[in-house]
Amino acid sequence: MVTPTPIPLATIKELLTELETGIQAVEEERIIPLVNDESALGYYSNLVLANRYERAGKDASTYYRTALSLYYTKDVHFRFASHLFSAGKTDEAENEYLELLPDEEALQALTELNTKPERIGEAYINKKEWKAAEEVLKPVVENNSGDAPDIMIIKYYAQALVEQNALKRALPFYKQLYELEPENSGVAWWYARCLESAGQVTSAVNVYSSIGERGAYRRGIILQNSGKTMEAADVFSTSNEAVSLWQAARIWDIAGMWEEAVKTYARVADTASAYQDDAAYRAYILSKRFGNYDTDKLLEVLSNYPAWMVRIGKEPVYPEVDNVDYDRPEYIKRAAQYEREGYTDAAAIEVAIGSKQTNLEEKLALGDWFIEKGEYYNSILWGIRSLNEKPTRRGYELAYPRGFEELVHEVSEKYELEPELIWAVIREESHFRPDAVSSAGALGLMQIMPPTGKDIAARLGLSITEDDLLNPEISVRFGSFYVRSMLNMFEGDIDKALAAYNGGAGNVKKWMTSSIGTLDEDFPTAIAFRETQEYITKVRNSYYIYKWLYE
Repeated sequence: MVTPTPIPLATIKELLTELETGIQAVEEERIIPLVNDESALGYYSNLVLANRYERAGKDASTYYRTALSLYYTKDVHFRFASHLFSAGKTDEAENEYLELLPDEEALQALTELNTKPERIGEAYINKKEWKAAEEVLKPVVENNSGDAPDIMIIKYYAQALVEQNALKRALPFYKQLYELEPENSGVAWWYARCLESAGQVTSAVNVYSSIGERGAYRRGIILQNSGKTMEAADVFSTSNEAVSLWQAARIWDIAGMWEEAVKTYARVADTASAYQDDAAYRAYILSKRFGNYDTDKLLEVLSNYPAWMVRIGKEPVYPEVDNVDYDRPEYIKRAAQYEREGYTDAAAIEVAIGSKQTNLEEKLALGDWFIEKGEYYNSILWGIRSLNEKPTRRGYELAYPRGFEELVHEVSEKYELEPELIWAVIREESHFRPDAVSSAGALGLMQIMPPTGKDIAARLGLSITEDDLLNPEISVRFGSFYVRSMLNMFEGDIDKALAAYNGGAGNVKKWMTSSIGTLDEDFPTAIAFRETQEYITKVRNSYYIYKWLYE
């Protein structure tokens, strides 16, 4: 009996050639066995067959869906939606175009499909496209009257307004919703916020009071703004929200009511939140100062943060780490081969598909893949993911890379900074992304604001453009110069220098002279900007981890 010769499967080269030229390059029988492969080959096989079936007037939706499930691109999604539209599957096409919003082409297609504005508005809301949602829902809301108005339409429209901070314009709609659903605490809260914005403070307080703990924080803010600080503290303390309890504790702290302050800081420290570690630190400091509280639980919280441990004069606690043996998974080996052959897109797709479900060893291998390519941001992500599974030395090395090593060492010597501090600032500012741009407009690896960059350039006798701050060399040099300047200004105090780097030197001087910030150990609590308060600890945590890891 003669064994039939196996049919050779399609290759990446053949599939890409057909996709680029539109000319059939390979027999279908060589493609079909690949369509269920979770790989770049499987992805391209589905695209090739989708193209062929569509040209032949056949249903290509199965191949489009499979391709999109393997690797998403907006271009393929649009082609799929257009295919459904052309095939007369209007309900399915509508669903796909709704997912493609806010793209203008998708909106045009939905208009052709006569999609109801409320469906479009809901899609915009789900995508947090508030202005677009407002515009499409406005005429619907205007016609949404009568004895039984559609509550969801009103909710969507009101949400679109408040998310744009248009609270006064949202007031009549939340008033209507409040009358329709008086027991809905979420509606009541936003109604009160709108009343507050419109200057109807007494009415706002009444509504906040009606929802109890949920309204306590805003009631406290209103009292605080009206000068009734101690009353505000009492109201803040009736909430279980960390931000509200933190405000109460700070008021009592500033007023010298340390017993109340310690108890409330300790309440915050008992529950996971963004304020937990700051509250544990302050409760610890006050407890040591006045001897009113058991510090064991507080130390449990602080031991998770090297920065806080150093601040209280104790050795940081680092995890026991293992060395793990692992090999590159097959999909990374294939991706490397594709890169060698010049198929960089195929390599990226291979890794994206293969990395959807990973074990510890694969996470580490993926971190290696990206760090070898100089993609530190992705190596950090995979390092962190591996550490969430199990602490390993390699996981830490990936999560805390020494990127731009030669440059950092050169600059650290010039400005007499530890390289670990520079890496820590880069890591927390940009995760090593040279092209990072913050919502405030800070640029580059060390997130320098353009006015600060121009000032540094002038002090260094240089002339730069704003885009130059995206240059890694300029960013690291300027950022390190600025860190050194702040350390000099604040006599080597790393907390104050980092706070100045993030929140401005002028603000640091104010916080230093506030009633709560006269001692160095008080300074972290004296910081009035929440972002800066978190920033100094994040950077110092990274700084100590870099030193532990590499020294």
